[in-house]
Amino acid sequence: MASLNATLLIWQAITPVHAGTGQTSAGVVDLPIAREVATKFPVIPSSSIKGVLRDGREDEEANRRYGSPDAAAKLTFTDARLLCLPVRSYRGTFALVTCPLVVQRLARDLKALGLPHELPDLPADLEKAHITSDTLQHGGEVLFEDIDLEAFKCPNATALAEVLSKWTGRDDLAKRLAVVPNDVFTYFSETATEVAAHIALEPDAKTVKGGALWYEEALPAETFLSSFLLKNGEDFRMRSPLQIGGKGSVGKGLLSVLEVAHG
Repeated sequence: MASLNATLLIWQAITPVHAGTGQTSAGVVDLPIAREVATKFPVIPSSSIKGVLRDGREDEEANRRYGSPDAAAKLTFTDARLLCLPVRSYRGTFALVTCPLVVQRLARDLKALGLPHELPDLPADLEKAHITSDTLQHGGEVLFEDIDLEAFKCPNATALAEVLSKWTGRDDLAKRLAVVPNDVFTYFSETATEVAAHIALEPDAKTVKGGALWYEEALPAETFLSSFLLKNGEDFRMRSPLQIGGKGSVGKGLLSVLEVAHG
């Protein structure tokens, strides 16, 4: 690992993103998004990121960077993990929600890769919504779509908001940030995604084709994710924005990406 130069990448969904599993589901959602096995948090697989950047190229430069049957890749991409999820709020329209588990895992990974660690410590046993301003607060509570939590202005949440605002370049993030209990965040990660119904039409009659109704899940616009890029002696800069996942021809899957911290 010492020979690898690590970079923290921050992703922002400009439009809804369907980074799927490549197969239909037996559940209510026919085409779900990819998720971590243990936490069920949404994730953009590293293979999707590398595939978009390679874009089918098989020249010498692409083989060196992304790998070939004869040589390992000089670039290593990690999965893009959920950092902040937009959730509807009675006040402020929507909140950018995260939890101690997400922050702790990111802090652990930054330390392991030798990158600057600016993230504050957050108590793992939260029972309230830790916020930074009155933007989301109504009557001493934060009223999310399905869950109401007592609001608490926390210095550590303010410190976290300052770091994330610096990383993302989003000044409004500090006002919208809400740190919620881990189990509440898990609930939101499973219920606050975008699910859209799709149909197919009979080409001549322009009526709905029988049996052609399906539901497709996507990460909502305004979602933030984090990942790492490891460079083994390769001079490489990320392109931005990128289109990842399905429905690109109708504007889905647009993400901006920022290179934040360098090892």
